Amino acid sequence: MTARVRPLLDGRRIVISGVGPGMGRKLALQCAAEGARLVLAARSAEFLATVAGEIVDGGGEAIAVPTDVADPAACHVLIAKAAGRLGGIDGLVNSAFRFEAQSFEEADLDRWRGAMEVACFGSLEIAQAALPHLRASGGCIVNVSTVGTRLGTPGSGGYNIAKAALNMATRQLAQELGPSGIRVNGALMGWMAGEPLRQGFAARATARGMAAEQLERELAAAIPLRRIPTDDECAGAVLFLLTDLARAVTGVLLDVNGGQFMAN
Repeated sequence: MTARVRPLLDGRRIVISGVGPGMGRKLALQCAAEGARLVLAARSAEFLATVAGEIVDGGGEAIAVPTDVADPAACHVLIAKAAGRLGGIDGLVNSAFRFEAQSFEEADLDRWRGAMEVACFGSLEIAQAALPHLRASGGCIVNVSTVGTRLGTPGSGGYNIAKAALNMATRQLAQELGPSGIRVNGALMGWMAGEPLRQGFAARATARGMAAEQLERELAAAIPLRRIPTDDECAGAVLFLLTDLARAVTGVLLDVNGGQFMAN
């Protein structure tokens, strides 16, 4: 067996929107380790600069473009800057979201509309702006979604509905863009072990009057692998969809949740 010599994303030009402190950061680091040239986007300029700095310090290439994906003009500026800096675009990851913790009965539906503007329409704006570059490169799009669109979770309707719309957008774009050689896939994340989840567990455990460790054990017991996947592992699924290993894959909504939900 011949060992792999070239990195999986050797020289690929990748835009990642919605880079956060959990999976988004891990994905950026993994892509850089596999040779990608990166443009990173999110609202927090300070955090983006930190992640880009990590990559550059490690010998990689990354620039930060602070972006509010709910602003269509900002989405087009992001793609223009990315294509100008990188000389084109080979891959796009849409991971931005706005979480709204409200029951339907008590919900301010304007806030749910805001969640839709970020997760669904923001992703579509970026993808549409990137389309000429992706067509030229035969590139791909990966939309990051949630297992909540499969199972539903109380109080998460605004977030889940917006991501469910993104799921359908993934399949629609896969159909329409396939003839141009552009692959479009989704990765539906479940619970992810990492700093954001640890912070969330602490708040949930306090509300229920229990230890965070007990809450984590309860959750893991409902997952067939009996553990919560790490944000590194979940990022790896997105990385796979960006590479040529998935060159025959399009229109897929890949469940990445340790078996918490198993598609028929």
